Amino acid sequence: MPFYHRPPADRGPLRPRSPMVPSQATAPPTPAEMAEAVGVGYAVVDLETTGLSPTTDSILEVALVLTDAAGRVERSWSTLIDPGAGVDVGPTRIHGLVAEELSGAPGLDDVADLLVADLAGRAVVAHNARFDVGFLTQALGARGLLDRGARVPRVCTMEWARHFMTTPSRRLTTCCEVAGVEIGRHHNALDDALAAAGLLRHYLEVGRQRGEEPVAWAGALLDAHRFSGWHWDAARAQAGVELLTARTTPGAERARPGSQAS
Repeated sequence: MPFYHRPPADRGPLRPRSPMVPSQATAPPTPAEMAEAVGVGYAVVDLETTGLSPTTDSILEVALVLTDAAGRVERSWSTLIDPGAGVDVGPTRIHGLVAEELSGAPGLDDVADLLVADLAGRAVVAHNARFDVGFLTQALGARGLLDRGARVPRVCTMEWARHFMTTPSRRLTTCCEVAGVEIGRHHNALDDALAAAGLLRHYLEVGRQRGEEPVAWAGALLDAHRFSGWHWDAARAQAGVELLTARTTPGAERARPGSQAS
């Protein structure tokens, strides 16, 4: 989730978009369905990529943190992705990855079923979800693992930041500092996914203290509860577990208070 994923200027608070797929805009939920929806868990995702375009750039690293409905971490995994021979890895100064480190890692085809199996039934969370979910939609849709035109149910910790706290910027580092969430190395996908999961827990706690029932993004949970657009092969998903290849380098140095680094 490099800084070049972010808009160059802080454009103020955003709110999640309304569902765009007719199949998701069905009848209003019954009380029983809403009760089930608020129990939906979360899949917090972070990607490192060769660039900004889901249609022309490639995924280099995937991290996933799975939590329960209260934001408590259940399990997590990450893997490097070999984009294929001859693919330029992009700005190493940002994501810290070089072609030599990616050689021998699984291709996205090798772990896509595992990724979808873990996303299914959960609301997808990311800091700047428009970026990460855009890449996932393109990559998984092209492989037939996501219905064409489906809008993945999501919660964006960047878009919700100013609903839950006062922050001068919605950047991940700033939000974590304000919320007291620990954050590790910059653009290490697993560190950034764990940080976003920490923000999610902070938002849930603030909402609980305010008496926000159900949660502010209840519509996204209802969408996730109803969503049937994911498709995967269980055997390929299980095989993917054995292929996961975590990065051995720490990632780019994160700027600290007082540092001149960007």
